[in-house]
Amino acid sequence: MRNLETLIKLQKTKVDEQRVVLAKIQKQLDDVIATIFSIEEEKKMQEELLHEMPDLSMTYGDYMEHFLEVKKQLEKQKDALSYTMELARDQLAELFEEQKRYEISLQNKLDEIEQERKRRERLELDELGGIAHERRKKQRKAS
Repeated sequence: MRNLETLIKLQKTKVDEQRVVLAKIQKQLDDVIATIFSIEEEKKMQEELLHEMPDLSMTYGDYMEHFLEVKKQLEKQKDALSYTMELARDQLAELFEEQKRYEISLQNKLDEIEQERKRRERLELDELGGIAHERRKKQRKAS
């Protein structure tokens, strides 16, 4: 039983560590998504500025090339982080499932111990009841 308790503690630690890993990946993913949103907003502002100042059109092509390259790289990062996040979630689910198996095993063991305790108690009470019955029987015969 002590081994199961130790395994449960160890497994809880692994689950907690995996949750931290998952949170870090989520933070990275959120940062990439925020950056994508930010550069898209910047692009909108550049387009508005281009409408106000048409002579900037000479540099707009270079800007768009750079924008598309940066966005492409960010989308790759986002996809990679999404995949990593999926793997981390699967790992967390496996660790949690294993923890639950240990907890169920421990609970089953505790239930078995409790049932055995109750069985012994019942046998003891039956024996005491039988002894008391025999005493009363002897007392009736003696009287």
